[in-house]
Amino acid sequence: MIVSQQFRLLNQEGHLASRAFLTGFQEMASIDYDRPGTVYSTLFQLSIALERLMKIVIILDHMAQHNFSTPTDKDLRRLGHSLIELYMATEKIGRRVGVLQGWFQTPAIQTEILSTLSEFARGARYFNIDQLVNGANNIDPLTRWFGVHMKLAKASLSYERKESIMARSRAHCEAFGLFGWEMGPKGQYDLTVDVTYELEVARVTRGHVVWSVIEILKPMYLVMGTLEDALHRAELAKGITPPVVPHMTEFFPFGMTDRSTAIRRKQWTSLFHIGGRV
Repeated sequence: MIVSQQFRLLNQEGHLASRAFLTGFQEMASIDYDRPGTVYSTLFQLSIALERLMKIVIILDHMAQHNFSTPTDKDLRRLGHSLIELYMATEKIGRRVGVLQGWFQTPAIQTEILSTLSEFARGARYFNIDQLVNGANNIDPLTRWFGVHMKLAKASLSYERKESIMARSRAHCEAFGLFGWEMGPKGQYDLTVDVTYELEVARVTRGHVVWSVIEILKPMYLVMGTLEDALHRAELAKGITPPVVPHMTEFFPFGMTDRSTAIRRKQWTSLFHIGGRV
């Protein structure tokens, strides 16, 4: 199939963003706060995925409004790595093209997830080096992400479920004589029984975080579909060949995932075979 250079580049960007999402979901579904590397991997993949997805939407919108021309490098650099600014720009596009539902506002937990990932993308990813060399005063992304996860977890679990987890945590600590204090994922010393409880609460709600991220991208998926439809109609009307815009939504089928599936699923990278060279 003969395609244009724009088609090929958008296609490659779709592969990049899609894989970042799937890897991020899988990392989040198995995240272990006793293994910091799993947290960093999750934050890297999800922040990259959301930034790339929103920039794809912004590029498609510009093409739809300017006869298939793309925005300049300066236009995109103006938005930088701020996921908050990108989200606002994407929401503005969405509301203009008729996607009015699914956007989140403060104090929704989804906005806290987006804000934390934005902090990571803009500088918190360098936290350890910054602290070693007296650099920027960013928040530790490990404790920041754990705090957001716990806020979501406590809202997601019933009182009975949380009491059951606490009872098991007490029994575990009593059985092994764990009555001391330790540095927990909140970045402070806490009773071992409290750390045990929080880590188990986090473990059983990893899928809830995946679902919340999918909730963030769902309206973007709809906006992308609306824009690609308009661009494909314009291609046909103007007789443009070879094609300029791929079916971008095909890279993000998980945008249609339902809540129960998102919470339950552990394996994501092998779920969708998104392949093919152009």
